[in-house]
Amino acid sequence: MSDGNRTPTRTRRRRLIFTLLALLSAFFVLFAACGVNGDDDAGYASGPADDMPAAVVEDASARPEPAEEAAEEAMDDMEVAVDSAEGLSRLSSDDADSSLAVPTALTPADLGRDIIYTAEISVQAEDVEAASREAVAIVQSLGGIVFSQTTRTEHRPRTAITFKVLPADFSTALERLSGVGKLVDQSISSDDVTEIIVDLRSRIITAEASVDRLRNFLKEATQLEDVAELERELLNRETTLERLRGQLRTLQDQVDLATITLAITQSPTVLPDTGIMVTAWVSEDADDPCLGVQNITVEPEADVYLCLEVENTGTSALTDVEVSTRNLRLNLDNFRPVQGRFDRIEANELMAAVLELPIEEGRLAGRVATRGLPIELEVTATPVNFDGTALDEVWGESVVWVRVDTDDALPGFGDSVSDGASGVVAVFSVILIVVGVLLPFLPIIAAIAALIWWIRRRCNRKTESPPPPAT
Repeated sequence: MSDGNRTPTRTRRRRLIFTLLALLSAFFVLFAACGVNGDDDAGYASGPADDMPAAVVEDASARPEPAEEAAEEAMDDMEVAVDSAEGLSRLSSDDADSSLAVPTALTPADLGRDIIYTAEISVQAEDVEAASREAVAIVQSLGGIVFSQTTRTEHRPRTAITFKVLPADFSTALERLSGVGKLVDQSISSDDVTEIIVDLRSRIITAEASVDRLRNFLKEATQLEDVAELERELLNRETTLERLRGQLRTLQDQVDLATITLAITQSPTVLPDTGIMVTAWVSEDADDPCLGVQNITVEPEADVYLCLEVENTGTSALTDVEVSTRNLRLNLDNFRPVQGRFDRIEANELMAAVLELPIEEGRLAGRVATRGLPIELEVTATPVNFDGTALDEVWGESVVWVRVDTDDALPGFGDSVSDGASGVVAVFSVILIVVGVLLPFLPIIAAIAALIWWIRRRCNRKTESPPPPAT
């Protein structure tokens, strides 16, 4: 009786133990699977753990061993499973650490993400053309391609090249391209488009299924209106499908090849400091005209003195100093230097020269100055380096105004005769101009006049002819 009661109790205890063992085995299997990084490692780790509970159950059902022995064997199997799981977990963690130790720009595929890598580099080089050839050779040695290139040779040489390289070579290409000249600026960016690509693929699958359904409906349609409507809808959905495919191809191309834009400019040439300052003064004082003014009013018969000051504000000597005027014909060779000389002005030195300008009958250099006359002076010079090398020409300008005071008195006899003669000359000039304009048309005018005279003469003859005699 006691043995009969003990048997069901042992059976229930055995089933409870087996259930607990199965739950523990499933727990350790999930633990091992979570510890593995990557789909392949997860599948590898789940294999032994999945087989373990089945073996335990088979052994437990096939051999009616006591509960203690079954529990001990099950515990041994679980320890083996745990050791395997821990070993796989350590292996996966080691792999994860080693993958993180590598820069992401070198192995973007290890992340399992779709990332677009772009970079912009600006460098300066003495020889832009040679630096461009070197950059192209660097990218080609890495298996990349030249996507586009723009070159400018005039004024300041510059070239911009767009390269396409594999993401694995992205970091290496950046490092080498930065060495073709002096690095000025560098910008690197990455864009994770994994979600966008997954969404596009999902939408493409849905669009393909929709297009296939519409094609089947179109095959079964018999009414003309239904066929026309289905064709329109099919065209719209096929267009949407191709647009989605195009977007996916574009993104995939950007993911598959990283983009690097390299801008190469010529290194600026550091030139010696050069400069010039030009100042002009006008005065009626012949003793020191450089203390004059820049706007003066004088009598109709007077002499004014023009003072020109040229200062070398640079660190290089100025040579071949030349003076010119824009609006007046002045004999600039008569400039009399009072300080320095025209052939050479040393750094931070001043050259001054004076020119006498006579005013006759209110005219300066043949031009009326009663309303104010500007004198525009422009000075050019050639700087030379310390070794005598000629540099780019420098120039400066300055303007002074001379106004002749008008005489309000009545004109005299001589002035009247002069004005009358001027009027006659002006009238005669106008007549000559009119004659000169009409001269090419004289033959035509003569022909027209002859034709008019002949017509009038004929009309007069008809009028004067006697009437016929009466019968």
